[in-house]
Amino acid sequence: MNIDVEEILSRELREVASGLKVPVRPPMPQERHRTQHLWRPLLVAAAVIIIVAGAVAVVAPYGNDGGPRPATSPPVETPAEEPAVRPLTADVPTVPFLFGGRLYVGGEQLPGTWGTMNRAGGAWAAQRLDETWWWGNGAGQNSISGTVILQPRLSPDGILLAVGSSTREGGQVLLIDTRSGETVNTLQTTATGPGDPDPLGVVAVTNDMKVFLESNSRRLMWLAAEGDETVDLDATAPDQWVQGSTPAGLIVFDGTADGEGDATYLAEVSDSGTPNRLRTLPGESVVVNPSGTWLGHSGTWGGESQTIPEITALQFDGSRQLTLQPPDERELLAVTWEDDDLLLAELHTDGSPTGLARCSIREEACLVIDVP
Repeated sequence: MNIDVEEILSRELREVASGLKVPVRPPMPQERHRTQHLWRPLLVAAAVIIIVAGAVAVVAPYGNDGGPRPATSPPVETPAEEPAVRPLTADVPTVPFLFGGRLYVGGEQLPGTWGTMNRAGGAWAAQRLDETWWWGNGAGQNSISGTVILQPRLSPDGILLAVGSSTREGGQVLLIDTRSGETVNTLQTTATGPGDPDPLGVVAVTNDMKVFLESNSRRLMWLAAEGDETVDLDATAPDQWVQGSTPAGLIVFDGTADGEGDATYLAEVSDSGTPNRLRTLPGESVVVNPSGTWLGHSGTWGGESQTIPEITALQFDGSRQLTLQPPDERELLAVTWEDDDLLLAELHTDGSPTGLARCSIREEACLVIDVP
């Protein structure tokens, strides 16, 4: 491999050429018969040249030292297909949403009057005005028994539903698979019944089955994948209050930095209960798109605050920031993402919701939705 390739080729060709013996042209009558024998040596020579050329092709990618030589023209890769882009329209959302006491799933209104709703993926959990809680993955409704503490919480992918409740038999936290409706795991708590003054409720659940619990005096992390193992967050993360879970991480409030600009942040929490700060958030009321790449943060209005009617959208890698203006004279309040581009928002007038809007990151615009 240390001999120059061109030198090898030149030497081989000279040796082939010197070994050829070309006979004198024979008489014309015998030319047809003799031609077959005349060209045999030339065919052999051609074969040798082809073999040498093949050797050059094999050797070419390597340098004189035997190491690989950089490719001069890498193969062109076929670009991956772009995900389908949904247009910005006024169509009724197909994701679960709540407006004016009416709950819509798949674009259809469910029976009853509703007051509170959480959603992730196609799953939802909502409270009727009679204070009963229900959940579903689609239009089907499943009741939640007992007295629910705080609210049921969904994992960011919508697969897990965590519910803390108290009954006459005591307190418990259920972790439910929303696809099958089966209970994945149960944690018994010390609640003595519906009148317990300090019951544990759920504040967040992650895709990997970490359930964050809170009461007036305690904060725990339940490692539901490990059985009934819990971690005392008051000891491992003092004054760090988990507020919710998103596809990009947990929303945490730092009680020691109350009133400061970096008090709310995005974090991951280890199995030992130690939070790892990922980035500062503009506030607790942020909504994150399904892939965890964009967040939407609503403006402020009312009282002595400066009126900021638009939504600020931030890309998590810091590469982009844009402002989504209201489609009319009302204020925007970010509610939930339909997909990675489309963001649902409420339209408010004097602090009261009066309509819905859909905003597009791609088009940097919002329009009013036709709510049934």
